[in-house]
Amino acid sequence: MGASTVRAPLTRGVFSIYCSYPRLKSNPLYFSVSLASSVQQVRRAAAASMSYDKQLAAAKKAAFLAARLCQKVQKALLQSDIQSKSDKSPVTVADYGSQALVSFILEKEFPSMPFSLVAEEDSEDLRREETRGTLVRIKELVNDTLASNGMNDISPLSEEDVLDAIDRGKSEGGPHGQHWVLDPIDGTKGFMRGDQYAIALALLDEGKVVLGVLACPNLPLTSVTSYDRHNSQDKVGCLYFAQLGAGTFMQSIDGSPPRKVHVSATTNPEGALFFESFEAAHSSHDLSSLIVKVLLSLFSLFFSHSPSPCECLGIKFLIIHYLSENGCQNTAC
Repeated sequence: MGASTVRAPLTRGVFSIYCSYPRLKSNPLYFSVSLASSVQQVRRAAAASMSYDKQLAAAKKAAFLAARLCQKVQKALLQSDIQSKSDKSPVTVADYGSQALVSFILEKEFPSMPFSLVAEEDSEDLRREETRGTLVRIKELVNDTLASNGMNDISPLSEEDVLDAIDRGKSEGGPHGQHWVLDPIDGTKGFMRGDQYAIALALLDEGKVVLGVLACPNLPLTSVTSYDRHNSQDKVGCLYFAQLGAGTFMQSIDGSPPRKVHVSATTNPEGALFFESFEAAHSSHDLSSLIVKVLLSLFSLFFSHSPSPCECLGIKFLIIHYLSENGCQNTAC
C-alpha cells in the first residue's frame, strides 16, 4: 500500500476522518466514528421534535411548591433561618428547602426515568450536629408545603429523606441524556432583604435547553414601572415558563390562565426600560449608565433615517471614544 494520511481532529465534539484512499473508509474505525456522529445528530434531531409537556408540567409544579415555601420563609424571616456555608456565602433554610422540594417532586413525577439534577446546594453542612435545628426546620417546611398544597397522599419526609433529596442535586450533568438544572434561590441577598429573587429550573436534553421555568414570588403582575410595593392591592408572584418551539408564557403563582409574553415593540430608547443587576458586585453600574447616555445621544441619528455604512463606522468610534473618555478601559468591540 502506498503512503496514506489519516487525521482524526476533534471538532465540536464530532470526529472526522480524512483519507487519501477512499477504500480506507471500509476501516471499522471509520464506520464506528461515523456511526457515533450520526447517532448524536439523530438524538439532537429527536430532542428538537419531542414534546416536553409532561416535563414542563412537572417543572411548573416543582417551582410552584418551591415558591410557596420561599414565600413562607421570607414572610417570617428569623435570624436562625440564615447561616453561612463553609465557603462563607449566605444560605437560608429556603435554599435547602427549595432544592429538596424540586428534587423530590421531579423524581416522584418520573419514577421510571434516570434522574439527573445539577443544583447548587449539598447537605454537608446540614449533617453536622450544630446545624441539627436548621435541618429540623427545613424538614418541617418541606412537609408543611406539601401538605398545604393538596399533596396529602405523600408520607411525611424524614430528615434523611430531605438530606437525600438535596444531595440528588450533585449530578455532574453531561452532553448526553436529560439533565435538570436548578438554582433553588437565584438572588439570596435579595431574598434576605425582602426583595426580588427567583427559583430557576431548566431541562437539558442531549446538551440542548428544551424548557425552562422561572418562579418569581415577589415580581408584580402589573408593570414594574407602576408597581407600589406598599400597596396591598398590587398582586405579586409570577411564574414564567417556556418550551422549545412553543413560546414563552407567564401566569400568576395563584394560578391565573397563562398569557404569552413577547419582546416590547418600543423602538424609542427614551420610552424603553433598561435593566441591570441590583447588586453592584454583579455588574458595572457606571458602565450601564454610560451605555444609556450613548444610546439616548445617538437616538436621533439612528431613528431619523437609515444611517450609511460611514455613519455606522462613525458611531462605533464615537462609542469607543465616549467610553474611553469616561474611564472605561475595556473598549474592544
